[in-house]
Amino acid sequence: MSDPDLKQQLTERQKRFVEEYLIDFNATQAALRAGYSPNSIKQSASRTLNNPLVQEAIEQAKADRSQRLQIDADYVLKGAVELFERCMQRSPVADADGEYKFQHTGAGKALEIIGRHVSVQAFKEKVEMSIENELVDRLMRGRKRLKYKPEDKPDK
Repeated sequence: MSDPDLKQQLTERQKRFVEEYLIDFNATQAALRAGYSPNSIKQSASRTLNNPLVQEAIEQAKADRSQRLQIDADYVLKGAVELFERCMQRSPVADADGEYKFQHTGAGKALEIIGRHVSVQAFKEKVEMSIENELVDRLMRGRKRLKYKPEDKPDK
């Protein structure tokens, strides 16, 4: 946390919570490690994590860490591209057992990250279209029900 005013507004336990939360992003475990009572740990974790000052401190600490480690969108995208290229190698590359295995899950996850980063939105259009079509179908069925009157029901 680089903002001295923000740091002063937090209690020592909240400061510790922020530090612990950044380890694994698990609020319950962070609260335990920060010294909150185990008897009401979930409530304490939730209350602390939802505190606006704590949220701001977490965001500031994450930004500070990213800057310190020089991790930005370019870094993440380059890593995802490298991962994809490695997973997609078609020539045999030996793993620990000396065998080549296609890494489809790694390749898929890397493509997902790359797609979100560059806003490909290849699947979004299909989802929106299917929702739109479903909505139109429901409206048409509703319109038919409004036109139908029980007295119009044919006798069988």
